Amino acid sequence: MALSPALHPSVRERREPRMSAAALAEYLILRPDGQQNILHDSKYSRPPIVTANGEAMRALRAYNQDPRRSQDTLLRVKDALTTKSEAADITPKQRDEALRCLEIIDLFERNENALGMRSMALSEAPTFEAIEIESVMISIRPDFIVGGGAPNRVGAGILRVAKAPDPAGGKRPETRERRGEIRREMARYMVAMQQLLLEAQKGALGVSDRDLCFVADVRLGERIGPAADHAVRLRDIRGACRQIAGLWEAVTPKPSLFKKP
Repeated sequence: MALSPALHPSVRERREPRMSAAALAEYLILRPDGQQNILHDSKYSRPPIVTANGEAMRALRAYNQDPRRSQDTLLRVKDALTTKSEAADITPKQRDEALRCLEIIDLFERNENALGMRSMALSEAPTFEAIEIESVMISIRPDFIVGGGAPNRVGAGILRVAKAPDPAGGKRPETRERRGEIRREMARYMVAMQQLLLEAQKGALGVSDRDLCFVADVRLGERIGPAADHAVRLRDIRGACRQIAGLWEAVTPKPSLFKKP
């Protein structure tokens, strides 16, 4: 009997259903063929050597957690990234990453007023364990814990900097608007997931308040909160997870992921 081909050593297979919040949000708004790709890429993945946008995200978290919102925090990082991008001994990938981080910080500075985060009481979010939703482990990683509401009320916030789908990349106005709406829809689902994450903490951080949860989309220049149909979205999330749990075992790797003989 022929043996099944082995996966490439860099590919990790998740035996049990597990997905990131961003992947689940995308799954919820895609058609079946797109959902199949999300399932595949969540089950079989190549872990990145370096976390994308890491230096920009660390700088933006530090800046927004500082009640003073000191511009020096961002200026120091931008200077270091500029120096790094111009270094003679840097690899092309490292240069691209440095330039991408510079772009993200510049976008944040340009859109800071529109994002409306300056007056918010933001603190460092702990590293949360994944939560189980209908037999699927969902990894939700807020960038901030949000206070400032009623006593003991708490929310969470995510800074979204991912480029795809890029609202600025479309040539036609309708393309740009469609991509922007995709990002908004994903954000609304991610807001709902943050509420579920806080509720799963059983009051350890405070009472979960959905109105204190948000996604700040740096590329749209918008801070997105709970949707008008928030309760429906919570049901949609649970329904999607039930579907994912049922489909997971049947997902097989694409040929490109196998180890070459």
